[in-house]
Amino acid sequence: MKRSLLVVSSLAIACCTFALSPASAASSGENQRLHEGKITKNQAQHLVLKKYPRASIRKCELTRGKAHSIWVLHVVPAGAHDLIEVKIDGRSGKILP
Repeated sequence: MKRSLLVVSSLAIACCTFALSPASAASSGENQRLHEGKITKNQAQHLVLKKYPRASIRKCELTRGKAHSIWVLHVVPAGAHDLIEVKIDGRSGKILP
């Protein structure tokens, strides 16, 4: 009885470990990119909302620039219908042209 319980619990742990490993691998890659930049996703969104009050942020992703990471946000300014792309330096937080 104890042996079968041990085998079942070992199999359950092994299955959970293999099921979660791709998710943790993807998040570790993103964490590594975030680690090299100082600006977080939340900070990048707040910087854009300071420049474009009441805007709607549709997409926010971290991309690799020539030297370091850049946040790219797709934003719909208040009263507009078209998306604009806003880039933020991942280190300094400056809005790029």
